[in-house]
Amino acid sequence: MKIEFVCHASVVLRRDPVHLLCDPWLAGTAFDDGWALLAEPVFTPEDFASVTHIWYSHEHPDHFSPRTLAMIPEELRDNITVLFHASSDRKVVEFCAQLGFSNVLELHSGEWLQLAPGFDIRCDVWEGSDDSWLLARTPEGTVLNLNDCQAVRQEQVDALHAATGDVDVLLTQFSISSWDGNPEDLERRKAGAQAMLDRVVRQANTLHARYVVPFASFVWFCHEENAYMNSALRPVSDAAAVIEAQSSAQPVVLYPGDSWAIGDRIDNSSAIAHYAADMESLQQRERAVSASVPIPELQQAAERFGAAVKQQRTPLRLRINAARLNAAHQHRLHAESPWRGWLAAVGSLLMMRVRPARIWLTDAGQSLDYSLINGLEISMRQRDDCDIELSSAALMFAFKFLWGGESLQINGRFREVYPDGRLPLFEYLWVACAMNRETGAQARPL
Repeated sequence: MKIEFVCHASVVLRRDPVHLLCDPWLAGTAFDDGWALLAEPVFTPEDFASVTHIWYSHEHPDHFSPRTLAMIPEELRDNITVLFHASSDRKVVEFCAQLGFSNVLELHSGEWLQLAPGFDIRCDVWEGSDDSWLLARTPEGTVLNLNDCQAVRQEQVDALHAATGDVDVLLTQFSISSWDGNPEDLERRKAGAQAMLDRVVRQANTLHARYVVPFASFVWFCHEENAYMNSALRPVSDAAAVIEAQSSAQPVVLYPGDSWAIGDRIDNSSAIAHYAADMESLQQRERAVSASVPIPELQQAAERFGAAVKQQRTPLRLRINAARLNAAHQHRLHAESPWRGWLAAVGSLLMMRVRPARIWLTDAGQSLDYSLINGLEISMRQRDDCDIELSSAALMFAFKFLWGGESLQINGRFREVYPDGRLPLFEYLWVACAMNRETGAQARPL
């Protein structure tokens, strides 16, 4: 089997007659202009002619890219089988069917599927998420595509190993990929980046991998509001070094267009040099800039967002949830005085008090209050009295989709005014994110 690297988290597993493409994202930004590709692919829409199957691990736009799907020439779609794990909402498989992919298969956890003699796959959903991993089994060896599955703790990796057995090739993340502190919290982000490398080593050793392909981290934070996070990105050379020094696996670093056959010798120097040049270029790359959104438009978007939530959540349920969120907030505020925090939390629950998230719009110089009960209201708070600050455009995107809050958490286009200050807003947004996972959501704005 050969592994052809496309870009970021996308590879093609090639063993005739199967040519299985994983998670193609070929163009554009992701997460509300928060991410862009570090290295551009050489894979073109015409190259889909060589693809027999496309597997998607989960719905995040750097893995499941509707724009990339639409780039596939229509005449080729009948020849490609789309693979996705079984889900209750079926929105991914239905979306692909609507685009003209006549062969769409749902994969069930724990079950093997033969794509061709000598090429079997198994796809399991990761615990507590909508992510999934793919294990490909061939005579040349087994390949585990772990993508974004959060196999972090040792017990989690042990459970993974119990399901997969030893693997020959592991493909896994190696660098940070979402918000981890304010601009001034560089050491926090560096610690998070180091934890990612430690995780790679833990996975490699537990799975007894012969080779590790670092991937799913070849992005940069491309908006003027989140570019500060690039300072904590770890180069792939660091991943290669720790794999070689702290595990028995051999690192395999692939640049877009590179191809490697399992068992072949690999010289990583060229790919590492190319990625180093890409990292060096980040300061000169153009960053995304968003136009301001008038507050009345924000309020209308928040009203639509709330109406969508209220279709599936009763007013009483929302008020009880809001009271619980307020109680948890009181505990956080009074962490140094537990009894005071306990009394404030109990009072919030008994009185069913709703505390709005206190938002400072950086481009408008205006404070707003938000809750699912009362919507988005103008307030007269000072900046230091708010919980979180962000641009009107970033807030607008969070209200445009049920999953908008998840994108905001990943792209990091916000700043906490105090530790955990993001939580009052995000806990409201996460109610909608949970609905998206339960029942599915429209791709178009609310």
